[in-house]
Amino acid sequence: MAPKPASEWFPIVLGTMVLSLVSWIDSIVFNYNVFLGIGKIIYFIGIILFILIFSLWSYRYISNPRLIKEDFNKLNRLSFTSFLGVLIFVIGFFFTVYVSASSEVIHFLLYMYFIGYAIVLVVNILLGYKLFSQQIKPEELNYSILVPSIALSANIILSAPILPPSFPYIGKEETEIAYFMMLVAVGITFFQFIFIGTTAFLSHVNFKSAQSTPAIMIPVGASSIIAINILIFPSYNYLNLFYFPSNFALTIAIILWGFEIWNLTVALLLALRHVKEKMPLTVWAYVFPVGISDFSDFLLYGETKLPVFLWSVSVMSVAIVLLYIYATINTINIIKNKLNTR
Repeated sequence: MAPKPASEWFPIVLGTMVLSLVSWIDSIVFNYNVFLGIGKIIYFIGIILFILIFSLWSYRYISNPRLIKEDFNKLNRLSFTSFLGVLIFVIGFFFTVYVSASSEVIHFLLYMYFIGYAIVLVVNILLGYKLFSQQIKPEELNYSILVPSIALSANIILSAPILPPSFPYIGKEETEIAYFMMLVAVGITFFQFIFIGTTAFLSHVNFKSAQSTPAIMIPVGASSIIAINILIFPSYNYLNLFYFPSNFALTIAIILWGFEIWNLTVALLLALRHVKEKMPLTVWAYVFPVGISDFSDFLLYGETKLPVFLWSVSVMSVAIVLLYIYATINTINIIKNKLNTR
């Protein structure tokens, strides 16, 4: 009997989409179209995985409704539910890259953007309510609870590619609404990164566990997604709604890149230390934050053309592939163990 996935299985899909992202980035940076074709194949594999895992995840609740309340009371599972919104953003973005970007598609994706944003915001609010209203076990206060914060600002993955100036199909009023939502999301993410991130950091320091080590990579995603938003905000100065200076955006993004490299280095050293140990599904936390970081470095290279960011993109690409292989091997072992115990 096959295992019934809970929300912590969604990062498998996101990790696969990160491989597609790496291929797309490399096709642009190194001007090699073969990477674009590989990325497209990986994208459709990711969609198949999403349909499979989402179906099993839904069936898990339909067949046993009491699990809804149980999972609601588990901070990590509640947090990982926000990956649904992120996957809407990512799948929508790559649809414009690999399939179609017609006016009808862009308008449909705008509606999907609002749905994805609503899902992530609701999960974010529920998580905040749980943090302030119930007794929390120390082991639950790890960096996984930052996922809804990152997911909220990840709306930029879909909003920027479908709004003007990327495509001219969306009207000014809808663009202003989406831009306002993007700004609000970054505000929430920034302060949650400080306050929730500090709490998670102290918990990691006081309750060290090899099983929670992969989550240490999650702050890389938080700093990188803020940097991505900041780099893109000046594109909307033409709206005369808010103003974000381009040079200031670039300066802040490079400052955040410094933290990203530090956290990434520490997390990778810890990964090497525990590489031979059996890891839970949180091992996928090694993959998707590095993917966000790779995209941030790609944007920084596009803005500056500095060799350091080109090297960073190259190293990140290799690291993501290796981490994906490592996470896949661990996941296969987890599935085998579940099947053998039934």
